[in-house]
Amino acid sequence: MSKAVECIRCHAQMEVGYLLDATHSGYQQQNWSPGEPKPSFWMGLKLAKDQVLPVTTLKCPRCGYLESYAIPQSQDGVLASGRSSSQRQSLAAVLIGLGLVALMILLGVVFLIRAK
Repeated sequence: MSKAVECIRCHAQMEVGYLLDATHSGYQQQNWSPGEPKPSFWMGLKLAKDQVLPVTTLKCPRCGYLESYAIPQSQDGVLASGRSSSQRQSLAAVLIGLGLVALMILLGVVFLIRAK
């Protein structure tokens, strides 16, 4: 992608963008991971963390044709942005852990108050 990409259907210049994934925590950029999906007990899918790539999608403003690329880094003005799935999963695990600790502390305080 060293220069502007032309639509294969109507030959207009494609626009850079990304597709959204709706999650419980909001919207995220789609990512690509190699191989077949493997279920994970805690996080939905097991990932090869070092191989997850953000998906950059080009859209034709004239006919709406979409073309997607898994680009590892910024290349010639096409930015690969957003957190990887493994980063989101790590963050989610930390937040869930903190939420559980807070809930346990709250329940302990409630039981101490009721015991008096």
